[in-house]
Amino acid sequence: MKRVVCLVLVGALTASAFGHEGHQPLPTKGVQVDLAQGRIILSKAARDLIDVRTVEVEQREGTERLRAYATLVAPWTKYAVVTSRLAGRVVTLLVRPGDVVEAGQIVAELDSLDLHTLRLDYQQAQNDIDLSGKILEGLEPAAKVGAVAGQRLLEAQLAHQQNLNALRVLQSKAAALGVAEGLLTTDQKEPLRLPVQSLVSGVVVHSDLAIGKFVEPTEHLMEVVDLSTVWVKIGVLERDWHRVAIGQSVRLSLSGLPGRVFETRIDKLGAMLDPLTHQSTAWAAVQNPKDSPVFRPGMNGQAEVTWISRKSVMSVPTEAVQSDGAERYVLIEESELKGGSQYQKVAVVVGRQWSGQVEILAGKLLPGDRVVTRGGHSLSSLFFLGVLRIGPETARTIGLKVEPVSEHVVERIQSFDGGLDIPSDHRTQASSQLGGKLVGIHVDRGQSVKAGDVLAEIASLELRDIQLGLLQAHLDGVMWRDTLVRRRGVGDAIPRRTILETEGQVKTFDTQIAGLRQKLLTLGVTTTQIEEVLETGRVIDTLPVRAPIDGLVADLDRKFGQVVRADEPLFEIHDVSQMRVQVFVGERDSVLVQPGQKARIRLVAYPDLTAEGTVTRIGAVVGADSRTQAAWLEFQSLPPVALQHNMAARVTLTTDRPPATLAVPLEAVIRDGLRSFVFVRKPDGTFERRRIELGRADDRFFEVKSGLSRGENIATGGVPQLQTAYAAVR
Repeated sequence: MKRVVCLVLVGALTASAFGHEGHQPLPTKGVQVDLAQGRIILSKAARDLIDVRTVEVEQREGTERLRAYATLVAPWTKYAVVTSRLAGRVVTLLVRPGDVVEAGQIVAELDSLDLHTLRLDYQQAQNDIDLSGKILEGLEPAAKVGAVAGQRLLEAQLAHQQNLNALRVLQSKAAALGVAEGLLTTDQKEPLRLPVQSLVSGVVVHSDLAIGKFVEPTEHLMEVVDLSTVWVKIGVLERDWHRVAIGQSVRLSLSGLPGRVFETRIDKLGAMLDPLTHQSTAWAAVQNPKDSPVFRPGMNGQAEVTWISRKSVMSVPTEAVQSDGAERYVLIEESELKGGSQYQKVAVVVGRQWSGQVEILAGKLLPGDRVVTRGGHSLSSLFFLGVLRIGPETARTIGLKVEPVSEHVVERIQSFDGGLDIPSDHRTQASSQLGGKLVGIHVDRGQSVKAGDVLAEIASLELRDIQLGLLQAHLDGVMWRDTLVRRRGVGDAIPRRTILETEGQVKTFDTQIAGLRQKLLTLGVTTTQIEEVLETGRVIDTLPVRAPIDGLVADLDRKFGQVVRADEPLFEIHDVSQMRVQVFVGERDSVLVQPGQKARIRLVAYPDLTAEGTVTRIGAVVGADSRTQAAWLEFQSLPPVALQHNMAARVTLTTDRPPATLAVPLEAVIRDGLRSFVFVRKPDGTFERRRIELGRADDRFFEVKSGLSRGENIATGGVPQLQTAYAAVR
């Protein structure tokens, strides 16, 4: 038989008795409530008195959101510093901050003493060639008729070849400096200027140049940024890292552009966690209009990362959702009768809230249904039952889990805080072996590389000088070998001592060539490149910076075009396949930690993940200040997630395994002051909050001394929400 409650005027019962502060009081008649069916029938007068209003259920696309701070930065290869190849004094300044320049455009000119010296050496070499050529031209006819000794002719040929070699080396030097050969042949009285060029197209954003200023090759003269594309650097907290992925949408709001929102997507994920802020980086990009850039490096703002969680969800106004503590429900207007209206209670699963709307993830709702908004709170008070009962939709909402009480091993444990650590031989920095200018970057953020891959290129004057030395030695070696052949062919006309001296010269140059070759090979220049230098006379402009190990490109902290010192760190490379966990054990606890000991590892970045590990190594000393010693654990198998160096970890070591005892999971217990409770599901489906007495605990279970029996069903998931519901119905 249906349980129907009819509200009528009884004795001293007044309307105010049913009222709530801020809501219309319930009428004293014209209301019928069917608790079993969750139905309310209102007369027209009662509906008007409560002022019941309804709206339609809407269908929306389901999304999840994550907010984080964002900063705009210039891409690695689009923010460059301008430097000079030689020292000199500024005589012409062709651009100012704010000017737009093209890659290769001359931005300034220097009066360089080194360039004047190069022109002088070049012209002197040409004069020497002219002179030695004329001498050789005069000796050759005389040598043919025997009027001049053969040795003298050979010496003239040797001198002329030496002059030709010197000119060829100077031509290669000029080409390496970017100086046109025509400038070196001009009259000494004509001004000679060294051009300074921009590496990238863009806008001049900073300049330290002034007419008359003396600059060195290591000095940064101005900065040029290409604003066509700007990176968005999104700082994601470690605890939220498991929620971000490539392809997710980003709504970008910038402080410098109030009221505007820009759409982009995550296209890269960082490979390193900041140990101070415990943030990692997700990357996106925005494109600037060609004529008037909107996005500028250095701007700050907020990024809202969104992703589709379901194909579509329904939504209702926030005020349409009612709660009795655990259950969430809405009141649907089922029919409008002649004398009133009928409303049905429907349990729902709610999701994200935004702008006065709430997602409905599950429940017997359809788009177009009308739900009560105004007056719903007053009507919901009619369904108060005084017991804690959870429907299936609400159980899904709160993540309710129910398990029978059973016996478990409650271990004796020690827990330590630590972090993920990559061994030093698998976490390294790539650098150049020679100082120079960073002129090429060939990798992107988080890119996977192999040992030997070229990461960047350095334009180095020292590299140029080594090649010029090799070219000079090669040309001289060829010349002396040819001379040796000729002198041996003359026979007794050449003294034996001269032959031996010539052989010594050949060996000297062979040794010098072999040494310079090996030096270039050590620096990363290939054999093919070396042969090309010797064949063409054109030196290699740049030195490769290669990856020392396999891994991910975790970081680059340099600008394009920046001058770097030899062995100065450029890239950080992480081999995450060798990840381990490092913890610091207090001096008093060190006896509890032994190699081979099993452990459970939990990560802040992935709260639902528990991995198994083993203690593999313990530090040999105790820190004098910290009074701790380091211990390292290896994963039994690496978790299938993106691990990063410095991620925070919690390690639990088992020191003893007593016999199994009656126990419950940690998440099943609610603390209320000094007392402990669990929620027991009774046979009729309602929940009872029951006090229990606890014993020892580990990182998974509480021992139960009294209050529960084996086989009773208790809630192990959604317990905080049950506690809230319990407070509401109590």
